[in-house]
Amino acid sequence: MADKKAKIQPNDLEAEQSLLGSLFLSKDACADVFPNLNANDFYSGAHKKIYQAMLDNYFKDVAIDYITVSKVLSDKGELEEVGGLEYITDLTQYVPSAANYKYYVDIIKNDSILRQIIEACQNTINEAFENNSASEVLESAEKYIFDISQTRRTNDLEHIKKGVAEAIDLMEKISIDPNANTGIKVGFPTLDKITNGFKPGELIIIAARPGIGKTTLAVNFAINSAIKHKKTIAMFDLEMSALQVAQRFICSTGRVPMDAVKGGSKDNNVWSTLFETKKILEDANIYVDDTTTITPAEILSKCRKLKAQSGLDMVIIDYLQLMKSERANKDGNRQQEVAELTRSIKLAARELGVPILLLSQLNRESEKRADKTPQLSDLRESGSIEQDADIVMFIADIASENAKEDSTDDALDYSLVIAKHRNGMRGTIPIKWKSEFTQFYEPGKDTLYTKNTSKIQKGDVLTPVENSEIDDIFSEE
Repeated sequence: MADKKAKIQPNDLEAEQSLLGSLFLSKDACADVFPNLNANDFYSGAHKKIYQAMLDNYFKDVAIDYITVSKVLSDKGELEEVGGLEYITDLTQYVPSAANYKYYVDIIKNDSILRQIIEACQNTINEAFENNSASEVLESAEKYIFDISQTRRTNDLEHIKKGVAEAIDLMEKISIDPNANTGIKVGFPTLDKITNGFKPGELIIIAARPGIGKTTLAVNFAINSAIKHKKTIAMFDLEMSALQVAQRFICSTGRVPMDAVKGGSKDNNVWSTLFETKKILEDANIYVDDTTTITPAEILSKCRKLKAQSGLDMVIIDYLQLMKSERANKDGNRQQEVAELTRSIKLAARELGVPILLLSQLNRESEKRADKTPQLSDLRESGSIEQDADIVMFIADIASENAKEDSTDDALDYSLVIAKHRNGMRGTIPIKWKSEFTQFYEPGKDTLYTKNTSKIQKGDVLTPVENSEIDDIFSEE
């Protein structure tokens, strides 16, 4: 049997030599190439080192020529490894024309991506032999390819006239149709008016202290979006089981007391409402995943599949502090790990083209202040949460314990505080909490997709409620 020859990975040494020579000859080439190409894109080890030396000088604002590049390599002890000064000075002789540098970049980048794909496939093969879980290998393979695809996404500077034209075009469409730029509405009229719906690619943080109602608010948002507006929602709950999440959906949608859901009521009125609620939720496009340890890459993988199969409009993740990153932080820096998580989730929102609602805990600082209204600095474990988010909202418990005890209204007073809104206004929305139905709503505006009575009556039908006029109570950010 004939020996199989080892295959050489894709490369073009002449293109690499020509590009390096062009960089010595053209300042324009340097300004264009360096931000878009890294040393690892080169196949030749010598060319990697020469290019890195050029990069070192470029970002130090040092001229790039034979002498300065040779000095950097000499200081690193790498000059002889790359062929010495003679090889460096000969590089310009390989250049047919420095004007063709973009063509050389395309060749080098293409070969680099092909080599990365080969490496990803080899890693996948090795994992397939070593791992008995096909789903884990598939998720890993998808992440390899996704990471490679991300390296290809680069944008050049463009004249503002293009952006201005697109902005004017959008404004014209909105003037004709006010709903032309409407995002995902969540059934809270004031919030929907201020945000004009959550937009594709946005990262929305919902934060509160433990037990204040982050999950409940997220469930309320999901119900309104899925049932009233016919949107497809994916919810990842790292804290509760799918059964527990379903119980909350039933209570909030049908206004069925939680005690009745958990305790097995024998009331015919309750069961009448339960069956109506069951039908409504079965027809809703809500998908729940209760994997307790999940990474942003796994969430992205599952959402890609759902979007391809059934469509996808919004993602909810409950909650950030229970997530793990793909790469364990070796030095135990949790803030850095959280920064990686929020950045990955923001990128996932952009790739999927949907808003992602990410629930987060707050630290105890607000409890130590006289004014207990949460602030952005109260976000737990990392300032990157605030940095990556497009919208940050807090659930604030504004009623004192004495007021709660003296109140004749069984719905408690809370506030939804919009502390950051990258593209709009901030402010505070009064909301109420009805604990028996695990339901938030705006006072005076029955905002959930549900009937308008708090008592279950036989024959009641769940109906949508139209938005009300909202006072302009917000201030510009």
